[in-house]
Amino acid sequence: MFRSYLLSSASVSLLFASLSSSVRAIQPSAPDPVAAPLRDLKWGQINFLHTTDTHGWLAGHLQEPSYSADWGDYVSFASRMREKAESVGSDLLVIDTGDRVEGNGLYDSSEPKGIYVSEILREQHIDLISSGNHELYKQSTSEAEFYTTVANFRDNYLASNIDIFHPVLKVFVPLAPRFKKFTTKQQGIRIMAFGFLFNFNKNNNNTVVRSVQKTIKEEWFQDAIRDKGVDLFVVIGHAPVRSIEFHDIFWEIRSIRWDTPIQFFGGHHHIRDYVHFDSKAYGLASGRFMETIGFMSINGVSNATHRIPPILAAPHFNRKYIDNNLLSFYHHTGLNEETFPTEHGTNVSLLIQDSRSALQLDEVLGCAPRDLWMSRVKYPADDSIYTWLEKEVLPVSLGDDSRAGKPALAIVNTGAIRFDIFKGPFTQDTTYIVSPFTSGFRYVKDIPYKKASFVGEVLNKLPGILIQNHQLDFPAWRLAPPEQSAYTDDISGDIGGRSRAGFLANQATFLSSGFDEPDLIPGYTTKDDAGTDGDDTIHSRIPFYRVPNCIQALAPSDPNSTPETVDLVYVDFIESDVAMAATFAGLHVDFSRDSDVYMPSTTLTTLISDWVKKNWPCNEG
Repeated sequence: MFRSYLLSSASVSLLFASLSSSVRAIQPSAPDPVAAPLRDLKWGQINFLHTTDTHGWLAGHLQEPSYSADWGDYVSFASRMREKAESVGSDLLVIDTGDRVEGNGLYDSSEPKGIYVSEILREQHIDLISSGNHELYKQSTSEAEFYTTVANFRDNYLASNIDIFHPVLKVFVPLAPRFKKFTTKQQGIRIMAFGFLFNFNKNNNNTVVRSVQKTIKEEWFQDAIRDKGVDLFVVIGHAPVRSIEFHDIFWEIRSIRWDTPIQFFGGHHHIRDYVHFDSKAYGLASGRFMETIGFMSINGVSNATHRIPPILAAPHFNRKYIDNNLLSFYHHTGLNEETFPTEHGTNVSLLIQDSRSALQLDEVLGCAPRDLWMSRVKYPADDSIYTWLEKEVLPVSLGDDSRAGKPALAIVNTGAIRFDIFKGPFTQDTTYIVSPFTSGFRYVKDIPYKKASFVGEVLNKLPGILIQNHQLDFPAWRLAPPEQSAYTDDISGDIGGRSRAGFLANQATFLSSGFDEPDLIPGYTTKDDAGTDGDDTIHSRIPFYRVPNCIQALAPSDPNSTPETVDLVYVDFIESDVAMAATFAGLHVDFSRDSDVYMPSTTLTTLISDWVKKNWPCNEG
């Protein structure tokens, strides 16, 4: 008889964390975690912890109590969870699916970038790890990944479809092993693992991202999926769990192995999501920015010594999205403030603290007079970060000395902004959190104002225009924030997982919980293919509104007059998109020949920080 490895006695248990309010995060500037009703985990034969799109947030969230645990706390959590699993003879594997760089001062403010993050990251035992697209934008970043992160995690790093130009050998080589076969320690489950990146094409030319559809037809992959000594396929990768890439990998495996369980771990869209492929195959995405630790368990898997006939095999999959919160960690491990921390985890937290101090990330540049939101409010609005950028920052900040007296119309894609601004201190760290990218500005001069303005309108309508003109679909994530790519309609909803109708409200989550929504902490209220009980913490809803692909601002701004011509200024990252939109707007400009650098040495990041220093003083007392 097959033994069930369930550590939780109830499928859903709603409990308030019974811990003292004196519990403190170890980072000095982090807020205390706040108690909230919690759901229990369902454990299985094999269990997983999953992070993705951490983007350097290894110190946790220093202005949000719900996510204030740091990477050291996660090191302790993974260790305690592994102890708990192994105490009953089950396995636990730790997974990360990329985009560990760009998005936080801990990564972006060091020189060279990432030297602190790589040292902190390596302290976690990660069983399977893969690359995201952000690791490949620049030659320096991909080479650091190759020489540092791949080396730190050795055979656990997988790159099924990424090659890199070896600086010494002068040939393209795999970034890391294409696949890995291994047997779990406790259950003896034989796993075949792969690590893919979506079909990314904006990487630096020192790397090659091979088409997923072509890669899965290659001999090595075909041999791997035909290996009969496999009990479970694990596909990790930096791709949305509903992507065409994962869809094709699933069907390629299923065409050969119709009855073997498959577990996918994805990311990229910065959302919580869980997708049902078939009764023996599921995919998990675990949010962004160290807000979420994904938990996955599988029960009913064959192993080398206990074979379950296919006709009887009915594996059970369960998922939870764990808030990156010490109180959640205590609850799920059954420990407390005294018994939970490990010496290793505590030392990692101290390393983070020392690293932040060395980078002076708590240096205050100014004080925000109000909250500014990316998607919690409609655009335009006074408390929209995009309206603030469009109406207050850009009009007084743009200007190139070589174009003195020439008005400029600037186009900035909304995806260039990566996080909200909270009322209060705006620090050196905040600068990189809000806009971490090193992209500068370019321009084409003396463009008729009406046509320049129309370019922005075209960019916001470009997906529909391309479809109408029978051209390839336009990936919205290139311009808008990644999480908006999970939308399929124009209605507002909740921050959380993706349903096929978008981010939708789930009143049933709260009606069944017995808690009144006003008493809950705002946060993720996820609806996915398994329902509405995925979040470990019961939250009240946060509204989510669509924003345009781009905003535009005229500098200097004069409401009483409109210039005849302007310099068309844009973030250099979107030059190819601007060039395409210009064609539809009737502008016949050769951007490769006619564009030039605007405001040398200035990025959107430095532009914002300079504005804050001048305009948001801190009133002492």
